[in-house]
Amino acid sequence: MSFSPIVWLASGIIIMACEIFIPGFIIFWFGAGGILTALFIFIGIIPENNAEWQWIFFFISSFALLGFWQLILRKKFQRNTVDVSRDATLVNLRGKAISRIEPGIPGEVELYSLFHGIKKWQAESDETIESGEEITVIDAKGIKLIVKHT
Repeated sequence: MSFSPIVWLASGIIIMACEIFIPGFIIFWFGAGGILTALFIFIGIIPENNAEWQWIFFFISSFALLGFWQLILRKKFQRNTVDVSRDATLVNLRGKAISRIEPGIPGEVELYSLFHGIKKWQAESDETIESGEEITVIDAKGIKLIVKHT
């Protein structure tokens, strides 16, 4: 069963609108494939009475657009996003090293005050910090703190 360009256009818009309810920026490209299919039928590149070519073009264009997004465009558009694994609220908290910390070899620190109900944390440093030395948190990567001598 072949469809008119209006059906493909409407389907593409509806599929793109579904991205609001199903986030992930995946099905958006299938909507764009539907709109592209409508355009190609309208200008006569794809015959209006040939359902097989319509569906083949729809899937090829949708997957091509999705691949283009995943491999090329996403890196350019998401370059300036905030790294949610970093918790700036931990910066400048103080504590002491429980175990030796060396560059490339993480250790453990204990903060003087609870943070998220936790006092002991895994920690990394660019310098060697001996057990018992005071530390200051300069950054956080996920559940690991980046610390320096106080």
